[in-house]
Amino acid sequence: MENIIKRHRIALVLAGGYGERMHMGFPKQFILLQGMPVIVHTLKAFENHPEIDVIAVVCLSGWEEYVERVKHDFHITKLQHIFSGGSNSHISIGNGIKGLSHYYTRDDIVLVHEAVRPLLSAKIISENIRICELYGNAITAVRDNEAVMYTEDGVSSYRCFPREQMYKAQTPHTFVLRDLEIAYQEAEQKSICAQSLYTLMAELKRFPLYIAEGERRNIKLTHPEDIRIAEALLSTEMI
Repeated sequence: MENIIKRHRIALVLAGGYGERMHMGFPKQFILLQGMPVIVHTLKAFENHPEIDVIAVVCLSGWEEYVERVKHDFHITKLQHIFSGGSNSHISIGNGIKGLSHYYTRDDIVLVHEAVRPLLSAKIISENIRICELYGNAITAVRDNEAVMYTEDGVSSYRCFPREQMYKAQTPHTFVLRDLEIAYQEAEQKSICAQSLYTLMAELKRFPLYIAEGERRNIKLTHPEDIRIAEALLSTEMI
């Protein structure tokens, strides 16, 4: 009987940014939300999901010890690796990919997720894994419900897009480790520095990108009001 090797499903949590737009004087992934650091909410979503085998964090320099501490304080047993962050998201993701490549096979599945999306649901994680195993990749996204304006100068607009065809990309972005390695090698050769993993993969045009249905509550904490929105959503769930 042929041996079947199980693919690891790895959560790569991005916590390398500082979050200047939050105006907190404190990295936003470590701000308290309902009494727990934002990153802990995110880590717990992966910790509690039965299909996730391993968690790795790409961490802001100087905060590695803090992440180790919350790992033990909040019993995040799946957190196995902490990699150094870079000066931007593109470099941080690259550092995470290089780090994982030392420990895992090229067929393993990696869910790349922003630590500052702490309201991640088990449904989204499951859907990312399902779509990636079916098609080879998955990009979490929700259909846009507003008109989208296109502008090149930020002053005027001369082009619009049918909202029925517009989706807002969220995270996780889920790929096989092999494809992440190849993409970053190509990006280095072409001197590409992308805003996100989705935009990098879209720019490289190596294969179609498949949509995993997201949720509007899977918000990214960017501005101070986002903290209040997240608090309200969590409070509603507790009722």
